[in-house]
Amino acid sequence: MDRQPDPERELQVARYLSAAYVAYVAGQGMDYTRKKYAEMPVGKFWLEIARLVIEGMAMAGEKASSALPKGPIQ
Repeated sequence: MDRQPDPERELQVARYLSAAYVAYVAGQGMDYTRKKYAEMPVGKFWLEIARLVIEGMAMAGEKASSALPKGPIQ
């Protein structure tokens, strides 16, 4: 059974992954980075990575969606 792509879900995961990378490289907190870059467009690279992550987690029977952390990340 093939899953239908969900562009909104892919965009959410892409934003989270790109913010995580920027936060790591810049040494910033994830919360700050997500808020600072929330309105920035997401490039094709991050959308493709998000698709791969969603597809890989679906194959493992896991759910790939962005979720707010329960506490501070750093």
